Amino acid sequence: MTLPLAPPVAHRAEGFLFGRYRTPIANPLFPFRIGDRWRLKEWHYSSVATPELFLAFGLVQLGYASNLFLYAIDRTTGQALELEDTLPGGAGLALAPSSVRGTTEWRLSGQQIRIDYDRGWDITLAVRFRSGEKLAARFRLEPVDALALLHDLGGGRPAYTHKAAAMPASGTAVLGGRTFDLGGGLGVLDWTRSRAKRETIWKWASFASRQGEHDLGLNLSADVYEDAQGVSQENAYWVDGAVHPLGHVDFELPPEGRHATHPWKLTGEGVDLVFEPAGARAQRLDLRLIRSTFVQPYGTFHGRLADHVVDGAFGVVEDHESLW
Repeated sequence: MTLPLAPPVAHRAEGFLFGRYRTPIANPLFPFRIGDRWRLKEWHYSSVATPELFLAFGLVQLGYASNLFLYAIDRTTGQALELEDTLPGGAGLALAPSSVRGTTEWRLSGQQIRIDYDRGWDITLAVRFRSGEKLAARFRLEPVDALALLHDLGGGRPAYTHKAAAMPASGTAVLGGRTFDLGGGLGVLDWTRSRAKRETIWKWASFASRQGEHDLGLNLSADVYEDAQGVSQENAYWVDGAVHPLGHVDFELPPEGRHATHPWKLTGEGVDLVFEPAGARAQRLDLRLIRSTFVQPYGTFHGRLADHVVDGAFGVVEDHESLW
């Protein structure tokens, strides 16, 4: 199945242009609605994986607060470093108007992250982890086919997401005095703007990995962007930059409390994968009117993806529940 090219905008006079596309929507702005200050949720997530290093970060605008998280995994030693910061009222974060236009930047609390779009994503990281170790990285992620989805959440709530995986990377990262070459690595992008439901849940799986002679990427989800038949509309895999939509995928999670230590199983047409966690980042926030509970294990995928054998592809899975 070949996805169509995206329209230049998300909304016209006749309404939203809901659908799946293989190119991003250049101007995914939504018509203003009273309450958007609190209901509109936006984020930019990127990761890059090499045989030696995995870096992942997210910049999240919640309306009532802004959030930064970043973690680095030295795959040669297993060392994991993490930082997170939350600021009230959206302070410190300026988000680009589109995944393919402008600059996104976090520059407060001693941490700096900047993403500039110029026919690709130029990313600069200058941060200090809780342990005191510093990370300085400059790298670029090249564009591949998009899985761009403009989805009707119901009740007049649109959601737009631009997913991409197996994006060729170049650049370097210096962590703890050691320099890592990111050339030959592969990246992931999740750029989302959503007039989200008050209660939102999702499950997610993602990787980008060189497997045999091919660059493979994966994006799977459940419980968030589903059609009337319960099929997630953002399920897809990438081979050497080309996107291929997938059908329904079942997430079989370990028992509560074991998400970060026991295997996850992902099965569906063209998908038969086991995820083996190596560690996890997690959050359990309860402010009565606002709650967020999630676990995001990182580790390796094994099994089959369409016609491809997957052996040790490094990535993440997530189980998320929010009242926001």
